Amino acid sequence: MAAANPPISAVPALPRLGVRGLLHGLDYQWQVLICAVVGTFMVMLDQTVVNIALPRITTVFGVGVHETQLVVTSYMLALAVIMPATGYLSDTFGTKRLYLITMGLFTAGSLLCGLAWNNTSLVVFRVIQGLGGGMMTPLGMTMLFQVVPPHRRNTMMGFFGLPLMLAPVLGPTLGGYLVEYIDWRVIFTLNVPVGILGLFLGFAMLRETEHVPGLQFDLRGFLLSAVGFSAILLGLSDAATDGWTSPSILLRFAIGIIALAAWVWVELTDKHPLLELRLFKIPIFTLSSLVTFVLTIGMFGGMLLLPLFLQNLRGLGAAETGLILIFQVLPMTVAMPLVGRLVDRIGARAVILTGLPLLAITTWQFGRLDLTTSDMTIRFWLAARGCAMGLVMMPSMTAGLNAVPLPLMSRASSMSNVMRQVFGAFGTAIVVTVLQVRQTFHTATLAQTVTPDNLPLQQLMSSAEQWGLAHGLSTLQAHSMGMMLAAREVSVSAAAMGFDDVFRLTAVITLLAIIPAAFMKTTRPPAGGGPTLIAD
Repeated sequence: MAAANPPISAVPALPRLGVRGLLHGLDYQWQVLICAVVGTFMVMLDQTVVNIALPRITTVFGVGVHETQLVVTSYMLALAVIMPATGYLSDTFGTKRLYLITMGLFTAGSLLCGLAWNNTSLVVFRVIQGLGGGMMTPLGMTMLFQVVPPHRRNTMMGFFGLPLMLAPVLGPTLGGYLVEYIDWRVIFTLNVPVGILGLFLGFAMLRETEHVPGLQFDLRGFLLSAVGFSAILLGLSDAATDGWTSPSILLRFAIGIIALAAWVWVELTDKHPLLELRLFKIPIFTLSSLVTFVLTIGMFGGMLLLPLFLQNLRGLGAAETGLILIFQVLPMTVAMPLVGRLVDRIGARAVILTGLPLLAITTWQFGRLDLTTSDMTIRFWLAARGCAMGLVMMPSMTAGLNAVPLPLMSRASSMSNVMRQVFGAFGTAIVVTVLQVRQTFHTATLAQTVTPDNLPLQQLMSSAEQWGLAHGLSTLQAHSMGMMLAAREVSVSAAAMGFDDVFRLTAVITLLAIIPAAFMKTTRPPAGGGPTLIAD
């Protein structure tokens, strides 16, 4: 595996020339962080910004919704295929060279997407984009852990985690503005100057790591992981709409489970596995993965549902919704670096166990949402939730990676990001499914209340009928309009109650993360560095 970099103090000073001269005196760890953040933010933003443009792409290219959905699916599948290979590629080519390759692929794919002439070409170019983007986040984490000493890792990862939280909120807002006021192609071409900047920074600031000679590529593991993860992700992406018992969904899950079972056997028997599953023998890495799994499901209850509530029930646009959601991100931009520094001092467990109940409480508050809830109240709840998320997300992820030996870091970061991708898809599918089930239940329950004894509904129908008669409608037409308004009132109320149920459920799920988090112990090293993680 890759050898550790020499100590920062042993690396000769950079000459005072060009960009390196301007950055002279800036610690190399911060230079690596800048490169990692530029790449990660661009890739994470692209995962969410494109969804807003799908209706416009459907109209421009004259294709159906299913064909347009391939624009998102192709990118997701490219991520699933290439992400497991990141560890092997970084060990083989070195992190700097791979960073430049991935940034170049993503930038070129973005430019081609902006020049696409039909839906098919756009799908092909999105695959190129995904092949570059899929490696960017695990590669950024690997570079940071290679150069940052253990006692500073949580602080640096606090900064690195900002794009992971900021991009999902800014994506729909930025995408909505660009599609509405400029052009949908700009959501892709905007990446080009940022990508060129990333290439320039990577070339000027990064130092190459040692290569590992003689590594054999695990072709069997690569093909099985590509089939397995792709099938599972495809099944999860459509399970909420097509139904979990749909034959096509069950077939995808069956293919995915069989392929992943074979993949596990191959990875455990191969001398040079694509993903090192033996990492799960490290107790803290396993506990960290469990915490991240629970938190990802709980997090999607807010990140996914609240925008739907604001746009579908409150009637807000993407830009207006983004201006509200930004209040969750703003406290996190301040909290996460401070939390990272705190974790470096006192350890991860105390911080995580403090943040989890706060995250559950703030998520539970969204279970009281209705159409009359003020925007200011929502902003306050979001700010509190953002602070709580800052206490748990990156500390839990960094805790697991801190326990991994440095030569295995590239494999561990790949594993962590593959799991995050699958956990996110699973969380989305679960949340959307529960929302649909609860809305159906509340619609059936409220429909039984549409009786002559329900005075509010009768008053609504009577007012609608009087308005219709006053505007020239017949008695039958006015009565029909009153019935339609009553049905709409039932539907909106049922939808709001369904959202509330899911928020409460995700709050309870969040509390489950306390169980694995409670088994994380920290002890301060004798040298006074950061915490060393152990397990009960």
